[in-house]
Amino acid sequence: MHFAFMDDSARAAKDVPRRGLGPLHAYGAVIFPQNAVQPYREHLAQLRRDLKIPVGTEFKWSPDGGPLHKKWNDVHIARVRMLEDAAALGVRACVVVCAPELMSGWTEEQLKSEMLEYLYERVTYAFGEEQGVLIADQPGGGRGDETRWLSDALALDTDGTQYVKPENKQILLPIVTTRSDHVDHLQLADLVVAATTALIAGASAGDRYRDLIRAVLVKNSRNHVGGQGLKFIPSVVRNPRALMNLAHWVFGDDGYVIPGTGASLEPDLPWGNWLYSSGDGLGTPAPSPAGALPAAAEV
Repeated sequence: MHFAFMDDSARAAKDVPRRGLGPLHAYGAVIFPQNAVQPYREHLAQLRRDLKIPVGTEFKWSPDGGPLHKKWNDVHIARVRMLEDAAALGVRACVVVCAPELMSGWTEEQLKSEMLEYLYERVTYAFGEEQGVLIADQPGGGRGDETRWLSDALALDTDGTQYVKPENKQILLPIVTTRSDHVDHLQLADLVVAATTALIAGASAGDRYRDLIRAVLVKNSRNHVGGQGLKFIPSVVRNPRALMNLAHWVFGDDGYVIPGTGASLEPDLPWGNWLYSSGDGLGTPAPSPAGALPAAAEV
């Protein structure tokens, strides 16, 4: 039995140094074996004692109040401990990162639905032969936004996806939501998704957590995170705007395997038909493949 905990993260264009991306939005989940759920709660309780902060203090990537507000050394200690403890307990993670400006013609609602579907599939793959449940932090926005989100989540349970059929699904219930200040494991999801988004954005805030994030991301048989623990929108089927080369520049992937098939789509990364084929977009600007959208202004 597994328990997956889901959260989202976003970065405005001004906070995305990597050229050609624009704003980013991400969904992600951390996946706990059943026997790791209670020990992780105990680890976070000990972490609060060690940091001398009140019981129930919420760990957030960007604490905007409370005992950890602007105490960046303590925040860093907490981030490292949370990720190290998660890896030691066998927790794994999947993150879907979307660059909306590269998806011309798609509405925000369509993109969020696509992201949720991709994450649902990757959590299912990570469960393997076992079953589990998926618990999400309460969506932001108004009541209408939450209702639409829950409708999309319910559709996944009843209809499945192209690759996860209802009769074969391992996620046993519709996605349920709760508050992250009530469930410690959602706070780890916040950290993993925000740190991964920062790394894809090229923001220096994520650099010191690169190896820790890679340690928990789901990997395929060739030790690649791309396509398995890390999914991009635009995806590979929407060449030449696909972002898969960022799996190389950020996490060191040297190839890409199609999830669920074991088939190699292209043996070597970076690949010339995708964005960031000859640079990471942080140093010398990487040329865009033919047909790609113009690069966004540097920020």
